Amino acid sequence: MTVSGTTRVVGLIGYPVQHSFSPLMHNHAFAEAGLDYVYVAFSVPPERVAAAVAALPALGLAGVNVTIPHKEAVIPHLAGLSRTAELIGAVNTIEVVDGGRLIGHNTDAPGFAAALRRGGVGLAGQRLLLLGAGGAARAVAFQAAVDGCAEIVLCDVAAARATALATEVAGHFAACRTRAIPLAAATLRPALAAATLLINATPVGMHAGDTYPLDFAWLHDRLFVFDLVYNPLETPLLAAARGRGLGASNGLAMLALQGAESFAIWTGRPAPGESMLATLEGHFGAR
Repeated sequence: MTVSGTTRVVGLIGYPVQHSFSPLMHNHAFAEAGLDYVYVAFSVPPERVAAAVAALPALGLAGVNVTIPHKEAVIPHLAGLSRTAELIGAVNTIEVVDGGRLIGHNTDAPGFAAALRRGGVGLAGQRLLLLGAGGAARAVAFQAAVDGCAEIVLCDVAAARATALATEVAGHFAACRTRAIPLAAATLRPALAAATLLINATPVGMHAGDTYPLDFAWLHDRLFVFDLVYNPLETPLLAAARGRGLGASNGLAMLALQGAESFAIWTGRPAPGESMLATLEGHFGAR
């Protein structure tokens, strides 16, 4: 890849960002597509979010991805939101349009649905138990409701956050039964027994010794397990699910496919989504 005076710059803002695999994935994709773009990561502490967002048009960037902890904090500094981002209340992609206007998008939601479909699973009619109520969980919950999920049960260590998200989803999608439950065995066990889809949208599983709120013995044969964690590729939850012969997927395809959506927004060109996933799989040794 050659960077010149004509190279368009896109990137990532978050804190921290040193662990991100998005530069690897996107720069391979730009090279494959023959586009004169480069993707870089910007470490932006929370107190500098406003300044960083304001600098995007001034520096001529085509756009950026937004990651933890800025997905909601960037919204007041944008000129507009896509319908999906407005509905979810979280932004993971900013587009700089003509005149320097900043438009926020959420590609986590369609990326999640595409990754699930890639595993042979649709959301229509599913009974979903969703662990987490943060930015990623919001994308999952609203996309599940949009795609016709029959029921969404939410739980989070911050009970009020789960209740608020359940109320929001129910307010927009009356046909999807949505409720929050306490993060306790007495409520989790029956909710999991009734679920057909279990999704972990928390960081639990990323580090050795992490404690899950549910007992793996509660997993049952009608369940598909999707863990948004992708590093490691095989979390204890996924290992337990596969050990029982259940369908299970990690978050690597979601990372690639939400990135493909961002690529298309910035460039106006279709993204090589499968190639982006292959780049990540090659890095992690998934093949």
